[in-house]
Amino acid sequence: MKKWRDKISASWRLTAGAIVTALLGLTALGFWKELRLLGYDSLFLPWKPTRHIEDFHIVYMDDRAFKELRQANMMSWDLGLHAKLVDRMTRDGAKLVVFDVVFTYDTTNTAKQLFADAIRRNGKVVLAASLEQRKQHQIHSKGPVFAWEELADAAAASGVAEIDAPRDAIARQYIRGPEYSDTWASLPWAAATVAKLPITKAPNSRQPDFWLNYYGSALSLPSFSYADVFDQPEGYFKDKVVFIGAQPKTLKAHDEADVIRTPHSRWPGEFGDLFPGVEVCATAYLNLSRSDGFIEISLPAQSGIVLLVGLALGAIMVQFKPWPAAGLSLVALPICFAAALQVAEHRLWFGWPVIAFVQIPAALAWSIGARVVRLKFEKDVLARTLEETTKLVEATKATAQQRPAQLIPDHTLLKRVGRGAYGEVWLARNAIGAFHAVKITRRAGFPGDEPYEREFRGIQKFMPISRSHAGFVNILHVGRDDEQRHFYCIMEAGDDKTTGQKIDPETYIPKTLAGELEWRGKLSPDETLKLGLALAAALEHLHQNQLIHRDIKPGNIIYVNGAPKFADIGLVTDIRSAGKDVSFLGTEGYIAPEGPGSPSADVYALGKVLYEAAMGRDRRLYPEVPTALFEEPSESVIRQLHDVINRACEMSPHDRYQTAAALHADLLKIQQARR
Repeated sequence: MKKWRDKISASWRLTAGAIVTALLGLTALGFWKELRLLGYDSLFLPWKPTRHIEDFHIVYMDDRAFKELRQANMMSWDLGLHAKLVDRMTRDGAKLVVFDVVFTYDTTNTAKQLFADAIRRNGKVVLAASLEQRKQHQIHSKGPVFAWEELADAAAASGVAEIDAPRDAIARQYIRGPEYSDTWASLPWAAATVAKLPITKAPNSRQPDFWLNYYGSALSLPSFSYADVFDQPEGYFKDKVVFIGAQPKTLKAHDEADVIRTPHSRWPGEFGDLFPGVEVCATAYLNLSRSDGFIEISLPAQSGIVLLVGLALGAIMVQFKPWPAAGLSLVALPICFAAALQVAEHRLWFGWPVIAFVQIPAALAWSIGARVVRLKFEKDVLARTLEETTKLVEATKATAQQRPAQLIPDHTLLKRVGRGAYGEVWLARNAIGAFHAVKITRRAGFPGDEPYEREFRGIQKFMPISRSHAGFVNILHVGRDDEQRHFYCIMEAGDDKTTGQKIDPETYIPKTLAGELEWRGKLSPDETLKLGLALAAALEHLHQNQLIHRDIKPGNIIYVNGAPKFADIGLVTDIRSAGKDVSFLGTEGYIAPEGPGSPSADVYALGKVLYEAAMGRDRRLYPEVPTALFEEPSESVIRQLHDVINRACEMSPHDRYQTAAALHADLLKIQQARR
């Protein structure tokens, strides 16, 4: 018997170790992006030799050239000097000239024309553009800023000089992503196009998807100062590709202009220097021309590798004692790195650190832990049984304590379906088998008597009119026991989330607007319009009875027979002549700027509810809207709803709908126009 038990125990440890190790690896691969990217960065170790590049040069606009060529401003060099440089490249027969400089600074028309004529004579000059943040109709987007029209017309092409990395982040790809690459060409891709390089790119994309393959540490590409260009022998630049760009004074300072972090920047010493922006741009072009940029193995393929390795590690290591397992882990690390380098020979990379730094330690930890657990198993089995039994007894007691004593006459409380700051709501069955909702409010749940009495007053004011409008939840009975310090109200039961009024107590989940938005994200425009008409009419009826709600939000709107109704009415009170006469109560984000206490404040809260329903955004993000909204015609339902919501949510009460009736009237116009 013991033999079979040991076999089952060993099988369980092996299977569980394999599954845990695999799942941890898959989780890290999917959510720990920096660790996955370390697999790319590790391919550029400081001892990796610099590769030789031919027929290529970078001309640096450096500090020495600035002084020797007597330039007036580091940010705006003389265009006549650039024209002279281009003419030199034309005479020598350079293959391509690329300016990683955005020519948008102020200068004379004569200088522009001089430079443009030189560019036109050459015929193979590519200019840089930059991306600029723009705002139009509350929509933020980026657009290219090109050189002056004279230069742009003369150039063979223009491209965006933008690294796909925020400031201080490592540059691993040149401008990528559909919001950029499928709209504007990058500067390296524009240069490659002019050079007529035979490059394969992804379908429906203006440029290929690859990861930068750096040829060495900073300043390792062939280069010299702008000051030395004109000292080179005639014909020196024949058939060469020349990039022109700025070289910062130092590659050590992060705040220096036009310096970029690369994988080399991770390492100390001279290898940790930052790169000039033009060198990163030139590297991207060279990757295109030499077809040696890196490609990431697809995430599904990486997931398969991580899954298989995790299962193998978890299953193998659990069979070893702690010290042999630790030795096996140390051997597995260099094997993992060697495999990554072997894959890199084929210009592929994958997130091998996930295996090295997550799965191997996890498998080792599981091996040691499983060994310790096994040694203690016989001793602990009785203690675990006793503990589980104790927990079961306590859970049974807790379940029994969750159901309050039979407080409600002629009703059996079946299931608690809600709990909030002011009480709990139960599904109950009455003597004839009908289902009701029962809200129980205890004095013990409040810090003082005033909020407890305020809750009761709200129900007291609302009950007489609760059956006077289809938009109010019906209150059937209210009871109070001052000796036991609680009160309750019996209400009609809301629809079940999936079955409506066909209620099964075992699976019952009340259908609320908050639940619908959480599940669906947002309502359709027609559903939102219907919701707004129903609630605005109910709110106007409430105001006509000289009451205000003060806590309108999706969680307080339930559905009964498919119709929305205001449900939680504990904060209902009289309309006051001044907002200061009403306590500042409600839910953050739905409270009007001037505070509660007026019909206009209730309208503001309802506007926020309609905003969440129509736009699928949290009310705290107002007035943010989906960008697709402005692609809809102005007469569409969603655009008209947007206008109504904006007026309902005006910050100033004077600019807002003064009554719910006015809000209802505008919504009715939308409905009538649609019909």
